[in-house]
Amino acid sequence: MSSVEEKEKLSKVMSLILTQINEMARTLQDRRKDLRDAHKEVWAETPIIRNMDDVLNLTMLSSEIAQHERQYAQTNIKLGQLKNMMGSPYFARIDFIEEGYADTEEIYIGKYSLFDNNTFLVYDWRAPISSMYYDYGVGKASFVVPEQATIFGEITLKRQYHIVNGELVYLFDSELAIDDEILQLELSRASDAKIKTIIHTIQREQNKAIRSEAEHLLVFGPAGSGKTSVGLHRLAFLLYKHRGSLTSAKVRIFSPGSIFASYIDGIIPELGEEDVLTLDFPTLLKQYGRNNVFYDSYEHYDFLQTSNDSDPRRLWLAQKYSSEFVSFLEEYIRTYKPYLDEDIYFNKDLLCPKERIKDLYLDRTSAGNLSSKTSRVLQYVSRTHDEYFADNKKAITDFFNSLQDENLSDNAIRRRFDEQKNIVIMDLRNRLMPKSKRLYKKILQAWYKKLKRDNKPGRLPDVNEAVNTLKWDKLLFEDALSLFYIDILTGRVSKDKQVKHILIDEAQDISYLQHRILRALHGNDCHFTVLADVNQALYSEIHLHEESDIQNLYPSASTMPLTTSYRSTYEISKFATDVLGLSHSGAYQRRGESPQIMDTKNPAASAVEIIEKLPEHFNTIGILLTSDREAKEFYSQFKQLYEGSRSVIADVKDSFEPGIMIMAVPLAKGLEFDAVICPEYGSDAFESYLGRKFLYLICTRALHRLYLLRCLAE
Repeated sequence: MSSVEEKEKLSKVMSLILTQINEMARTLQDRRKDLRDAHKEVWAETPIIRNMDDVLNLTMLSSEIAQHERQYAQTNIKLGQLKNMMGSPYFARIDFIEEGYADTEEIYIGKYSLFDNNTFLVYDWRAPISSMYYDYGVGKASFVVPEQATIFGEITLKRQYHIVNGELVYLFDSELAIDDEILQLELSRASDAKIKTIIHTIQREQNKAIRSEAEHLLVFGPAGSGKTSVGLHRLAFLLYKHRGSLTSAKVRIFSPGSIFASYIDGIIPELGEEDVLTLDFPTLLKQYGRNNVFYDSYEHYDFLQTSNDSDPRRLWLAQKYSSEFVSFLEEYIRTYKPYLDEDIYFNKDLLCPKERIKDLYLDRTSAGNLSSKTSRVLQYVSRTHDEYFADNKKAITDFFNSLQDENLSDNAIRRRFDEQKNIVIMDLRNRLMPKSKRLYKKILQAWYKKLKRDNKPGRLPDVNEAVNTLKWDKLLFEDALSLFYIDILTGRVSKDKQVKHILIDEAQDISYLQHRILRALHGNDCHFTVLADVNQALYSEIHLHEESDIQNLYPSASTMPLTTSYRSTYEISKFATDVLGLSHSGAYQRRGESPQIMDTKNPAASAVEIIEKLPEHFNTIGILLTSDREAKEFYSQFKQLYEGSRSVIADVKDSFEPGIMIMAVPLAKGLEFDAVICPEYGSDAFESYLGRKFLYLICTRALHRLYLLRCLAE
């Protein structure tokens, strides 16, 4: 098919899309009217509920409204997809001859499917047949039809398109992988402060991870290898493939923080699905209403950056996040045995023998968390009291009348008996299921004793250093997490079994404890996609520094490595990997300017000079420092000197926006900038191994330009 024929094909597709948009708009208008009429009918005809017929009538009306709402929502989504296709209805084509057949099928691939009289004109990029575009060049190829078989055949043509505003800019044929020209074009573009879809440039190893059949998937890769994009596109793929059982409401994304959440906001709807809820751990704690007053996770980084190695909190923080302590906490809760060596009497009558209470509490055939055990025992005690009252009402009345030396009414007798019963139940509840802080205190004390017994306390300060923080008006974040985990293990917080898939990004920055919380909260039926680069793990007290640490948390997971780094130019990638002594063989060959090391006596003034010379189309510029304190100090100097038109954003903790962002580098995890400026290069901050990791992280945020300012002494 010639270029002229391709333009004619595009024109026909665009005309069909426009026709379908108009038809869909009319359908949407009709469905809006149907929905409005259905609501009016409910208000007009719903009777006062008098009998079951009225209930059934109301149920039918409600069901009808729900159906109209679903139809309206689905039509609205499809209309939005059609409008989106007007800009670029497809980006690729493969010609495929199925084995055993002579006809060639022209398969056009786009963001969404397009039908005409039940015939595919464009295939959704997630469709099984579309996978061949990402996995094969011209030649033998195959794809898997779900629940059927593998279809074999031959690709005779592989073509890529660049379509802008419905116009064919250019096309070219490629025999092998997705052609470098398209990929180079995409990678050379300026950032727009939002992550981009990569459906037209997905590489083979990325496609393998996106379409993986594994229930649990670990994706490891260097900075800039597309882990986040792979994870988000995988969610869109799973929602497409399992449309009958998996919905966006059953999916969660756990991000490093609210900045990153804003960076990826809207990507799932852009890929054709309803949006997915993005959470971080502070939000999760507040969502469940547990221990709401606490220092957030950002405070962790500031504390670790500014404290010394012998700080009591730092030493205890390492213990609280260790896998050994978390396992100890889990076992302590699992085997918790309250004091139950007392019979329960009323007056001198035995109501609840201690043996029976113990048997109920330790019943291994029933649900085993503290909440269910406690409920089982308290139900028995309450029921036994009620039965005793019914059988011994006269004796109980005589007992209370003798105590009061008066004749009490029946209601007064019952009230006094229930007061006695409630005292017993309250005492039992406190013993069977202590408050979380009390349990946590006992666990910390028991852990400290174990370390001493094993001669492993090291430099660990007295346990009171850890226990006393629980009395503060504002909890430390590590304590808020531990208390939440105790609430889950004891049953105070019920498991959320509605969530069926969780994407965890920057998984190396989520502690062992936090991973365990997610596994416990959502149960065994929840599947995980976990994205990580252990070279970006900073603090040994919190983060996971070995891939094996993450693999041990998800023992049944499949592992998919991403080996190529696409974000930065080759020159920046090589510089960054040299910082940590890593191989740069995986750096994609997109050439650009080498990182510039500049001596200066005034980093803020030099940063202003650099920014004034940057291309105007650079939308995002990151000035990255080692701590929040350093970032604030730099901002106060910079804002007095900068008079340019770009917005200057400091104390970035909530959103990622175009402009100049001055921020602590731990907050920049997962983000990318057109240009990055490091004002602290050459300082003592980067001499240690941790410091080199900071520098690696700073360098790998840069897409096109990297400037390292080396401050000279006055």
